Amino acid sequence: MKISELLEQFNTEKVITPEQYSALTEISENRRFSLHVELQALLYIGVLTIITGIGLTINKYFAQLGHIAIIGSLTALFAGSLWYCFAKCRKGLLLDYILLFACLVYASDIAYIETHFKVLGDFWKNYMLFSSALFAFLAYRFDNRLILSMALTTLAAWFGFKFQDFNVSFREYHRIYAVIYGAMVLAAGIILNKRKIKEHFFDIYLNFGLNFIFIASVSGVFEYKFYSLFFILLAGMVMLTGLYGLHSKSFLYMVYAVLYGYAGISAVLMDFLKGLRSPGVVFYYYIFSSVGILAALLWLSRRFKGTE
Repeated sequence: MKISELLEQFNTEKVITPEQYSALTEISENRRFSLHVELQALLYIGVLTIITGIGLTINKYFAQLGHIAIIGSLTALFAGSLWYCFAKCRKGLLLDYILLFACLVYASDIAYIETHFKVLGDFWKNYMLFSSALFAFLAYRFDNRLILSMALTTLAAWFGFKFQDFNVSFREYHRIYAVIYGAMVLAAGIILNKRKIKEHFFDIYLNFGLNFIFIASVSGVFEYKFYSLFFILLAGMVMLTGLYGLHSKSFLYMVYAVLYGYAGISAVLMDFLKGLRSPGVVFYYYIFSSVGILAALLWLSRRFKGTE
């Protein structure tokens, strides 16, 4: 009896589950399976390792190499990598690898120049804005989601520092900055998605914007509790994110809605329960509520299974 016939018999007799039958059939027929994610991860780890090596070399041999040699080498690496990306613009793992390498070398080069020569002086933060624009251009030019994430991260750093220029403490008003930044990123993502410009980038904008707003609002609820605009903001964002998750059949956004909503509700309830002076109530609340949240997430994962 052939293996395929034996597996078919086991499946018919319910000896194995349909999932096991499918997996074993693929193995027995030597079907190919994708290593794309694994290869991509290894390539990115390789890039980071090389950049780390460059940084350690500069740090160790700075005196012997000198400014011109270091800056010239980094600039040549960046220019050569970028030239390759534009000259060999066929989409693939190698292009993604070299593009990430180019961006990281560029960041190292700029950081070295400004650290040692203070070219822009007090306006050094504008490097972040320019770098963010450059990364965004490269992300759209070469259709790279990771580089877009770098662009949004760099923009967030510039955003925070820029507000300090108005003599306003970032530490004191960081939640407001985070909400404004998150709203701007969400708005940009929605507009670009509506215009059908790189629609697959929409999730990047959505994840950045939502997490910034959620973290800021949850932090505000923990400090100001129920009687704050942060609680209203959190409630509204939880509702909208949950509705979007249902509409798009995305489990990730349902997780955001459930977990951030749970964190906010817990903060408010703890404020009401602290007057009871009963640690047992708090203990049982977290035990039963966490079990309930876990059950809800498991139920949602089954419901959304195979839809993403």
